[in-house]
Amino acid sequence: MKNITIKRDWFLRVILLLVLSAVFSQLKAQDPIFSQFYNNPIYYNPGYIGLNAGMRARFNYRDQWTGLPEDFKTYNFSLDVAERAIPGSGGLGLLVSSDRAGTGTIKSSNVGIGTAARIPLYENMIAQMGFMVSYAQKSVNWDEMVFTDQLHARYGNIYQTAFEAPVNNRVSYPDFSVGGVYRFVESGSRWSNIQGTLGAAVHHVFTPNESFLGLDSKLPRKLVITGDLVLEIEQGRSSSYRSRGKSNSSSFKFNPGFQYEKQANFSTYTLGMNILKSSIYFGAWFRNQDFNFFEAKDAIFQVGFNAPWSKDSRVKVMYTYDYLITDLRTAGRASHEISMVFEFDNFSLFGGSSGYSPGSRGRNTKEIECTPF
Repeated sequence: MKNITIKRDWFLRVILLLVLSAVFSQLKAQDPIFSQFYNNPIYYNPGYIGLNAGMRARFNYRDQWTGLPEDFKTYNFSLDVAERAIPGSGGLGLLVSSDRAGTGTIKSSNVGIGTAARIPLYENMIAQMGFMVSYAQKSVNWDEMVFTDQLHARYGNIYQTAFEAPVNNRVSYPDFSVGGVYRFVESGSRWSNIQGTLGAAVHHVFTPNESFLGLDSKLPRKLVITGDLVLEIEQGRSSSYRSRGKSNSSSFKFNPGFQYEKQANFSTYTLGMNILKSSIYFGAWFRNQDFNFFEAKDAIFQVGFNAPWSKDSRVKVMYTYDYLITDLRTAGRASHEISMVFEFDNFSLFGGSSGYSPGSRGRNTKEIECTPF
């Protein structure tokens, strides 16, 4: 009975790999996804570069579908600096990404630099437009690939393949992304502070060709739309305290949000909320391929902490557990994501003020500059 169970589990994993291979070949290519866009904003939208005052460094690691014999690992680092001393400047940004599928059969790496322009609208509203230019490289190890003519229905990979590997195993190309962000701040009788952000971005603007075989295999454009609110209930504290993204024992911060991604024929909808209480983060999100969250495909849970180093700097560490609700969980199981964010509110490359834009006045404008969550 034990041998039968092992063979059945192995067979399910092989079937899952074949299904995923068929899906990805149909879509030509799909970018890696992260469970929490809030922890990786520049990856999703260059308009976020320099949106908050100072400097932020973000490290993200994702281990996807850990139940497979060889899972998918993605590493991501981003850095952005706000520069208000330069008129109209949002800031400068750097993005480095690496993605590995299976045993390293397919590896992708990307290095990008970007900038954003800042457009003050009103005292409590701003907009930013950003773009990023990247150098991307993708490689494949043909020797590690398993083709369908190698598989036996019962015993697995036992045959020799008739596939002849091409000489080319590496492709490089430039890539471009563009995006915009709108933000407002407000207050009310119930909420001591309300901050809302809405963003949209288009990636792979010129659909670069990433074929290893010299064919026309263009990387499809990706559309990303994100939006979130930070709603704060606080008692007995001044606005200067909360303007640096901190929380005390008598305050709550609620962060509901959504994310929509579309690349070729593949779409995902993500909806949920994070909560910050006494420097501790909790969150619950749901992801689906259509706008029906009563039959969601993924349940996402987050925990973390916000640890201040000083009045104007802090580190945030978050762990995300991404659980498959569908029957594929037997083979794919869960995904894990770890994020570390370092924030320095007063940092500036050119020695200028990292605070709100020159010529702006009022508390609302200053609240736009703060790290809200």
